Amino acid sequence: METYLRRSSTGFVLRNKDGNVIYGYGKKIQEGTNIEAEEKAILEALRFCVEHNYLFIDLHADSMILKNVITRAWSVPWAITAYVEEIKYLMARSNVTVARTLREGNKLADPLANYALDIRRIECHSFGELDIQGRRLVNNDKMQCPYLRV
Repeated sequence: METYLRRSSTGFVLRNKDGNVIYGYGKKIQEGTNIEAEEKAILEALRFCVEHNYLFIDLHADSMILKNVITRAWSVPWAITAYVEEIKYLMARSNVTVARTLREGNKLADPLANYALDIRRIECHSFGELDIQGRRLVNNDKMQCPYLRV
């Protein structure tokens, strides 16, 4: 299996129990694989949650590999061992449930990561700070509009 390094960024979104955006973040990171970008996004999100005392966390990851690694269903790939150890440490300090979601379930994190990759780091502290595309995605989620995958 070949591994390709490419320009990378991470993005994550925190929502409350009602689905309202309470924080969104995107930043450019060093070149890496998609798995490295995914684990760094999870790590950044958990760091933020623990730092701000959000201790009941429902983590949705669109990477089946990382979901299975951090729930201990699969062994940890050596390249991300240090990151996974920190993720597990932060999870032990919180009440975290982990679920895999299809890529559509993390639809809002992608534009934040892309914005960071192409323009600059981005932080949003509320729904109103999102751009029109982000607000549309949140509204569609809240109205439970289906994403069709063909």
